[in-house]
Amino acid sequence: METRSASAGAFPDSSTLEKRLDTFLEQRGVSREAVLKEADQGMGTPALAVAAGSVLAGFGNHRSDLDLLVLVENDRLTRFPIQSHEHGTLIDVGIRRASTVRDSTAELAAGAWPRFATVTEDAWNHRRRALNTANRLALGLPLTASPPWDDWHARLRGPWLAEAVEQWWTVEAHRLAQAARWLLDARPMAAAVRAREAVVAALNARAAVGGELYFAAKWVGEKLKALGDTEGLALLRDALAPPLAPREHVAHHLAAVERLTGAAAPLHAVLRWSTGVGATVLDDRTVVDRWQLRALEVPRRDLPPGDSGAVVWSGPAGAFPPDDLLTLFVHDMVWLGLAHPDPEVPA
Repeated sequence: METRSASAGAFPDSSTLEKRLDTFLEQRGVSREAVLKEADQGMGTPALAVAAGSVLAGFGNHRSDLDLLVLVENDRLTRFPIQSHEHGTLIDVGIRRASTVRDSTAELAAGAWPRFATVTEDAWNHRRRALNTANRLALGLPLTASPPWDDWHARLRGPWLAEAVEQWWTVEAHRLAQAARWLLDARPMAAAVRAREAVVAALNARAAVGGELYFAAKWVGEKLKALGDTEGLALLRDALAPPLAPREHVAHHLAAVERLTGAAAPLHAVLRWSTGVGATVLDDRTVVDRWQLRALEVPRRDLPPGDSGAVVWSGPAGAFPPDDLLTLFVHDMVWLGLAHPDPEVPA
């Protein structure tokens, strides 16, 4: 496994990327031409094909596959994954509509995030996917690139991407920490899991600040090793230990998250309905169900309709919602996001 310094980590030069790819392919008797051939899956002429993933990030091992991200000009295509075993090596081919990737990437660099108006479960997942795609493209090696996509790809490798990756992991760490606090009394083991995930997210933010931008969370240990971050590695080992005493585990790891990322303020918690939730008012109460498979009664009539994107509750980071709404969270009826408070949204 190669080692790197933080100054060299963020965007490896083309010679480093070529060496990583060629070493991986030579060990498997596969040529670049064979990989490039996989880019044409009959969905359109590739405008950009990039070898990407853990191999190009410098973390690959003998069990790794190779990611090939392909952008095509096809207005009927959204996301199209293909797995190829033709050459005896797993090649994950991800085909994307070029204009969609361009637009979602532009959104990452534009405007403040996260905001109340746009923080929903769907939008949160969309940003995560967009960051993952932009990150893999930026850290990968172009095998073919036609104008203007060659220049577009080069512009991905800028300070804005490093800032967006660090920001995502910081906010996600605070979101998971908030979830752990709210779950602790009713579901301590679930709270322990969220606290562990919060530490991992905070360590990914720390790695991004150090120059290790690869987005995949599971490689956080390798990122910390590459930075020579022994303190971070010790925190990771501690977080991954079995939570034999869940309450102590949660308190310990939430303190670690705050040390790593600072206070969550001025972020506010935002609760919206989870996917599949329905809300039916009956006399003095509301029956909230999910997928019509399980339901809870809430002693209030002022909840928004289940099919709306309205905010169910919001409050400063660290605050707790009312007990009946906290019960909805514990039972996965509402989704938790964090956002900067907009002027029109009361604190």
